[in-house]
Amino acid sequence: MKTAAKAGMVALGALLAGTTALVAPAQATTIIQRTATCHDGEFSGTFTLRYENTGFDFRLLGGYSASGPYIGDVAGKVSLRISYRTGTTTRTVYSQSLPTTGNTSFSMPTTTTVPVTGMGTAAATFDNGAASCTATVPIS
Repeated sequence: MKTAAKAGMVALGALLAGTTALVAPAQATTIIQRTATCHDGEFSGTFTLRYENTGFDFRLLGGYSASGPYIGDVAGKVSLRISYRTGTTTRTVYSQSLPTTGNTSFSMPTTTTVPVTGMGTAAATFDNGAASCTATVPIS
């Protein structure tokens, strides 16, 4: 009788193990990189933004820029403004202005996001004192 009870418990354990549902892995995020270039005469600027689509938001990871008649050789200023629009309201989620010697990197707080339902843009304005232009990338 003990053997039959033990066999039943083993069978029950095997049955329960067979009905265990596997949890699907978390949905992976998609990393997006976009680049825009602007010109004012021979002066030009290039801005690249990296962000990820988390499903509900675009989480900004960072960006970098280069400027000059020969990219990377002109001192000046670069200003970055990241915003999004919903309806008639525009909200700025990040802005920073930095001196540059031609190449600049931007690090954003991990909480900097743009909703996927908003119309987001990242605009980098380059100014070397004699020329100025704005490179704008869409966030979508």
